[in-house]
Amino acid sequence: MSGRLAAFLLAAVTLLVVALSTGGAIYYLILGMMFFMFLFALLSSLVALYSFQFKMDSLQSRVTRGDSVTLRFSVRHLCPIPLGCIRLQLSQPDNQSPVGEIELSVPPFKPRTFERSLNCPHRGQYLVGINRLEVNDVFGLLCVSRKLNRQLLTLEVLPKVKRLSRMDLASGDSGPEIFARKTEDTASPSDIRNYQDGDMLKRVHWKLTMRRRELMVRTYEEAPRPDTLILLDCSPVNASGDQALCMEDALCETACSVALSQLRAGYPVRMPLLSAQPTEISGQSSAEFGRFLNALTALSFDGEYPFEQVITLEMRRLQRTGGIVLITARLTMRIADMALQLHRSGAQVCVCWITETRRAQALELLTRLELQGIQIRRVNPWIAPAATPERNPIS
Repeated sequence: MSGRLAAFLLAAVTLLVVALSTGGAIYYLILGMMFFMFLFALLSSLVALYSFQFKMDSLQSRVTRGDSVTLRFSVRHLCPIPLGCIRLQLSQPDNQSPVGEIELSVPPFKPRTFERSLNCPHRGQYLVGINRLEVNDVFGLLCVSRKLNRQLLTLEVLPKVKRLSRMDLASGDSGPEIFARKTEDTASPSDIRNYQDGDMLKRVHWKLTMRRRELMVRTYEEAPRPDTLILLDCSPVNASGDQALCMEDALCETACSVALSQLRAGYPVRMPLLSAQPTEISGQSSAEFGRFLNALTALSFDGEYPFEQVITLEMRRLQRTGGIVLITARLTMRIADMALQLHRSGAQVCVCWITETRRAQALELLTRLELQGIQIRRVNPWIAPAATPERNPIS
């Protein structure tokens, strides 16, 4: 109940008491006018509320984080009685003010079109549009409202994709013999040719050699190129509010940028996402980058497993993995030791740390990893990277 309505009712009760006490006709006349005034306000508000019509559309259903989207809507009501104002509560993709308010003055029976620009500061999937209608009468006594959330539109805010340098993967043996990567598939012989200097004796086809009286060797099909494994820490971020969203944006954008750079270089990419609803995304070329972008747009950071356990699980299937990228917002000594262990297995390893810290102990840990041959990328989630943004990363 508004203050104006409370004062109105108090005045009406006072007039009623005075009229009953004195029997003066003037008091009954004023009380009757106040009754019709209240009835007028109630009728106009309810007619406008339930005769309200609107159509809404968006010029874009997918935008990149940091851009804005224009929401266009037309409204109309069928109440011929004068109104005070119409307010629309707008659901928008802004964590600071997820609900906005628009105040309109709309004449009866005549549709009017409005446009509203919505900022999209964080990636994710949002329902945008008008979710509640409020109508005020011309006297300002009543404010009636109802929900309109059946007309909400789905808006996808995509992560920004930055142009990063690729991580070159060794095609030959690059580590201890037990972890050697082979460039040929010995299970798939393809042809026979004459022996050349440098060929290994184990490739000699001895039966054909005896038959032809000259050394003949087997050739094999080239094994597929080593793939890149991107491990993203999907556990909850140790922050709250807008800070947590900025950290999640940086994590997803780093993963997107690394995946695109490797796919464009011709390296297959695998990206297991162990959130509350685990999934794995894979692709062979940049034409398949869209599935990575879609998955990271909808990703929720609610994983049940710590990042160390995720790395341990993935270490069991690294037969064709030539490069491993670890992306996390917390870098512990155990994660650093596991990165060194992966590097000793023969794979190229890159650690992407999402942080703004400059603690001496943390910088010493990064220096230790770099000296061991591990690539380091430190991303500040509150400062835009110097890399050039991709205009159309899916093409």
